[in-house]
Amino acid sequence: MKILFLFPHFSLPGGAADVTKKFARALQGKGHVVEILCADASTDFLTENSDLKISRLRIPKSDSFFYWLLFPYWQIRINRALTKYADYILFPQVLPSNWWAWIFKLTHRKQKIIWYCNEPSAFIHSKKWIDAIQNPLMRIGAKIANPFLKYIDIRLEKQNNFVICNSQFTATEYERCYNRKAGDIIYPPFEIVSEEILQKKDKFFLSVGRISKFKNIDLLINAFEKISKNHPAYTLIIAGDGEEKENLEKLVAKKDIADKITFLGKISDEKKNELYKKARATMLCSENEPFGIVPVESMMHGTPVIAHNSGGPKETIKNNETGFLFKDRNDLVDCMKNMIEMDEDNYLEMQKSAQARTKEFDISKSTAKLEEIFNKI
Repeated sequence: MKILFLFPHFSLPGGAADVTKKFARALQGKGHVVEILCADASTDFLTENSDLKISRLRIPKSDSFFYWLLFPYWQIRINRALTKYADYILFPQVLPSNWWAWIFKLTHRKQKIIWYCNEPSAFIHSKKWIDAIQNPLMRIGAKIANPFLKYIDIRLEKQNNFVICNSQFTATEYERCYNRKAGDIIYPPFEIVSEEILQKKDKFFLSVGRISKFKNIDLLINAFEKISKNHPAYTLIIAGDGEEKENLEKLVAKKDIADKITFLGKISDEKKNELYKKARATMLCSENEPFGIVPVESMMHGTPVIAHNSGGPKETIKNNETGFLFKDRNDLVDCMKNMIEMDEDNYLEMQKSAQARTKEFDISKSTAKLEEIFNKI
C-alpha cells in the first residue's frame, strides 16, 4: 500500500509526533510505501529520522497569525503538493493536517482519507484551549471566528472514509463533537521492552512532556511542597520544554523547596528512559488527556504512574494495581504519600503489574490492526 502521513510540523516534542513517526516506521518495515508531508521540521528531527521519507511544504506553522491570515494561499500550495499522491491513502493526524486532507478531497473526490483522531480539533471545540492561545490577536480572532470554524470543521469532517480514535475517551469526544461514531479505536504504538530487569528506585518523582498550562504542573509542584515537609529526601524532576516553563520556574523560585525541584528542559530519549527506570513514580496531572503516552512509557520500565482520574489514563492505568488515579488536589497528595510509604514488597508487585500491563499496547498489535483498516479502504 501507499500511505501519506500528514502532520503540521516537527519542531516541538510531543506525543502525536512520536505516534506519527512510530506508525510510519512500522508500516514501512512491513513493506508499504510510506511518506510524511509536513509544514516544516527541525534539522534535528530530520537527522534523527533519516530512515523516513519526510517532505516539507515550507509554509508557516499553524500557531502563526500569518498562517491563518493567508490560509487560502497556503491551502492552494498544499493542494498542489497533494496532487502527486493520487494513488496514496491520506492519513492526516492533528489540526490543521486533517483540514489539508479534507479540503483537498472537495475537488478530488476519489481520494481516500483515514483520519487518526488524537482528539477533535481542540482549538475549535474546546473553550479551554482557545482561552490558552498566547497571541492575543489570535485568541480574539479564534473566539470571534469560532462559530464559523466549528460549522466548517463539522462539515469538512464528513470527507473521511474512516476515522480511528486513539482511545475510548477520544471516541466519546469525537461522537460529541461530530455526532458520529468512530470506526475503530487503535491505541498509539509502543515498542515494548520485554522482561526488562526492574531497577532499584531513587527518591524522586518525575514529570515528562511538553510544559503547557494543560499539564497542570503547578498542581504537582504545590502537592510536592506538602509532601516534602514529611519526606525531605525526595525531589521532583521536571523534564521537557514549553510555553509555561518560565512561569513555573518563577513559581518554584519563590518556594522553600526550590533546591529540590529540577527543570531539565528538552532531553533525549535515552535520558528519558533512564529517568523512567529510576523514578519512584511518574506524574501526569493533566485532566482529560486524550490518551497520554507517558503512563505507558513509564510502566514499560516498571515505574508506577500517578495520574488524574480522567481521559486516556483511566484506560491505561489500573488504579491501586499499576499506579494511582487521583480526583483532586488533596487526593494527589495522598497518592504521592502512599507511593512513598508503600511496603517494598507491595511496591515490587505494582512494578511487575505495571510492566505486564504495557503488553496490551505493543506496536505489533496496533500496526496489525491499522493494516486491516487500510486494506478494507
